[in-house]
Amino acid sequence: MSSTSAPHRAPHRAPRSRTRRLVGVGAAGLAALLALAYAVLCAIAPLPEPVVRLDEPATARFSADAAGVQRAVDAEQHPTAVGWLHDDAVWTNSERAAPIASISKLVTALVVLDAQPVEAGSDGPTHIWTAEDAARQAEYLAEDGVAFPIPVGTEVTARQMLQLALAPSANDFAAAYAYSVFGDDAGFLAAVRDWQQRAGLASLELHEPTGMDERNAASAADVLRLARLALENETVAEIVALPRVDLPWGIGTVESTNPLHGVLDGVVGVKTGRTNAAGYNLAAARTSDALGREVVQLSVVLGRDSDEDRLRSSLDLFSALNAAPRRLAIVEPGERLGTATTADGAEIPILADGGADAVLLPGEEATRTASLRSGGFSEAGEPDAGLTGADAAAGRSVGAIRFTGPGDPRDPAEREDPAEPDAPADRTVDLVTGADVVAPSYGWRLTHPRELFTWS
Repeated sequence: MSSTSAPHRAPHRAPRSRTRRLVGVGAAGLAALLALAYAVLCAIAPLPEPVVRLDEPATARFSADAAGVQRAVDAEQHPTAVGWLHDDAVWTNSERAAPIASISKLVTALVVLDAQPVEAGSDGPTHIWTAEDAARQAEYLAEDGVAFPIPVGTEVTARQMLQLALAPSANDFAAAYAYSVFGDDAGFLAAVRDWQQRAGLASLELHEPTGMDERNAASAADVLRLARLALENETVAEIVALPRVDLPWGIGTVESTNPLHGVLDGVVGVKTGRTNAAGYNLAAARTSDALGREVVQLSVVLGRDSDEDRLRSSLDLFSALNAAPRRLAIVEPGERLGTATTADGAEIPILADGGADAVLLPGEEATRTASLRSGGFSEAGEPDAGLTGADAAAGRSVGAIRFTGPGDPRDPAEREDPAEPDAPADRTVDLVTGADVVAPSYGWRLTHPRELFTWS
């Protein structure tokens, strides 16, 4: 018996080439999708903000050269000092204390007014002229001092005593003014020492209120500081500025001893002094136009040989002070202060959108401080618009420069009158882009993913 076997059939399988084709099609599709997604992301991705940096230090300081002022002081052979009323700086050629003679009366006036203030223009308390006052008058006259005898029992106001002490330099009225408040030298000198410590006049030495004692002394620098204090006191400043005063009791009109009155414009005081030991002294002040700023100049000359020498030295020193102011450019219009670097490496200059200058005197300083704005560019002077690396016209603000100093720096273009004084407030100037910001091309976006997506 024979049997017939069924034919053998192999399992059905897809051809390998078809599988590969399917895999290839899938991979290509995925790649195309990824490429499309990448292309879309490159097209819509926000550009990184330009990196903005300052090419100069953020803060810069400016000052006027004081060498000319110091040379003028050093050219004087005797104790000398100069400065300005509004500032603490002093230029001097000697720290040695020298006899100050009747400049002592400025100390007397300030010490008494410190204890018993008198408003400017008012009479103040009344003093009855005593026999002791009259006796001192006779002593001062015998010593060739300045005195204006009046009868015992005469009523004299504080203002009148100050006028006679400070204008014609009357010793009798200076002493009477001090003793009417403090009683005697001991009380007066105790008050002087207390006031002197508060005023910071370390070299000052006073033994009585008039300057007749040759031991009354101070350095030229401290005399200048004393003159500042005198002019800062409205009552004293009002009196020492007068070229003459009119008084009763038959005294009439008396002239100030200040030799600058009628010789120099703008004189506002302050006090002379002269004895055999002291020589000819003068602390003087005058108003001056410093390139549009009104300032008060101060000079002190001690120990001069004559009234003419005292006057000549003072005039020379004021001439040096006249030449001292400087108008300095704090920033020039269009001055480059920084750089903005865009994502594609383009460099955009950062410029000052305006200029500013300042008038400085020796001892003064002006400061400019540049600061950058975060968060992109904005229209100059407007709130941040949030722009980044997209197309932007030149002139977009990226920060500002702030200026501080005496008499705020001004843009020269804003000054209708070159002599116009500076305003008392701070000023700012925008920092702006100095060229157009051009956004990178689409091709750059596709080929620079690291820069576009800020991958590290």
